[in-house]
Amino acid sequence: MEVKTLKIFVCALEYSSNIHLFSLIKILKQKQINFTLEGVFDSLQRDYKSLFGVEEFRVMGFVDALKLLPKYFKIRKVLLQKARECDIAIFMDSSSFNIPLIQNLFKSNKKPYIIYYILPQVWAWKSYRAKILAKICDELWGILPFECAYYPNEARISYVGHPLLDTLPFSYVCKRTTNLIAFMPGSRVAEIKALLPVFKIVAAILKKQNKQALLIIPKHFKKQQLERIYGNVEEFALSFDTYEGLRDCEFAFVCSGTATLETTLLGIPTLLVYKAKAIDFLLAKSLVKLNYIGLANIFLEFFFFHSPKNNPSIHNFPIIPEILQQNVKPHILLKEWEGFDYEKFFSQKEVLMQYLKNGSAENCARKIEYFAKNLLK
Repeated sequence: MEVKTLKIFVCALEYSSNIHLFSLIKILKQKQINFTLEGVFDSLQRDYKSLFGVEEFRVMGFVDALKLLPKYFKIRKVLLQKARECDIAIFMDSSSFNIPLIQNLFKSNKKPYIIYYILPQVWAWKSYRAKILAKICDELWGILPFECAYYPNEARISYVGHPLLDTLPFSYVCKRTTNLIAFMPGSRVAEIKALLPVFKIVAAILKKQNKQALLIIPKHFKKQQLERIYGNVEEFALSFDTYEGLRDCEFAFVCSGTATLETTLLGIPTLLVYKAKAIDFLLAKSLVKLNYIGLANIFLEFFFFHSPKNNPSIHNFPIIPEILQQNVKPHILLKEWEGFDYEKFFSQKEVLMQYLKNGSAENCARKIEYFAKNLLK
């Protein structure tokens, strides 16, 4: 009997999404599932060719996104056509782009089995998206234990685990006496330009205290982009590999984002630092109903809110301090670094690990394997 090749369409625009996609593809190959991959993803997926470069989608903020709308509409048309030709379509994160794409796909006479993996944060803002996704998606794969409760009963949603637990090298042990301090100013150009000038001053001051500053640069940045984006970085040693760079760090100054959750789960004491355009920050603050912006802080707050008996230190927040906007100044960052509560950090980090339980790649691969064996005709 001839084994049919499973045609998978993927829309993964974020760098972090592509790391998780890589983990999923690795498991699919181990299971010897015969499949092809089309759509948009980055160079991590070396055996497959993306229709567009993901760097074309990387913008920061509401204002920046508006400028690129005409280009997005043209790209969307191409992606819709490709998705219709596939058996499964997996959409990862990037809800502003992906939800309209799925809505158009849902209306098609011929459509694939639609899966949303790494769901939009309906628990934080735009809760109406939960009903939309429940209607237009065949399956929803949640990566946060609490988010399933925010979707209607008819939603075919399940918690598959958190994808970071597939990729983090947990053999690393934080060493508080290495004198190596990491600086991670983000993966978007606007983030880097907002934070790096402050990080440079902090690095210079720490150098006088016999500390070495390590600047961690996203892998997708080319070396020739360094001078244009980062300028003079002589205060820093450089690393293009996040996990290898963090291996011997005793502390990390990190831009808000997935990176703060990575450093926390790795057990590296972290200070979250974030600065955006004033209009973007004010808009986000008015729309998002959260007390924190760091993922580790958000996750633990939800955990304690739903199960307050689990830990008597329910109000002992945050696990990592957050320095935002006008407070992003060298002397404030240094003060937070000097007064960091290491005992609280390591204690809450273990709670977070237990809460997230396991990675997601294996569970997602099993679902795709089931589809290939039982639903694919």
